[in-house]
Amino acid sequence: MKCPKCQTENRQDSKFCINCGESLTSPAPIDDGIRRPSLASKRYAQGKNPILAAILCLLITGLGQVYNGDYLKALVMFLGAVILFAPTAGIGSFLMLIWSVIDAYQVAKGNQSLWK
Repeated sequence: MKCPKCQTENRQDSKFCINCGESLTSPAPIDDGIRRPSLASKRYAQGKNPILAAILCLLITGLGQVYNGDYLKALVMFLGAVILFAPTAGIGSFLMLIWSVIDAYQVAKGNQSLWK
């Protein structure tokens, strides 16, 4: 059996490589009935300008999320800003705007994933 890391030939029943110590057996997946999100299932914005995404949010809350392709989050932010405007005398809308700007910048930069 060849080691996937260093390509050293090992005995067929070996559990570790004799050269580099790499495990030659893959761990069995745990099936406990709990569905866990995979890191591979996360989507990220690609080729987006973080400054432009932040500026778009300053124009309209959630517009930077639309630019990043994060449509559900854009809708939540925009509706949240509209709904919170009157009951909070604009403070809730201002907080949604700040969240929108920071989030759009971070997502465009690739530090955070898109909502599904």
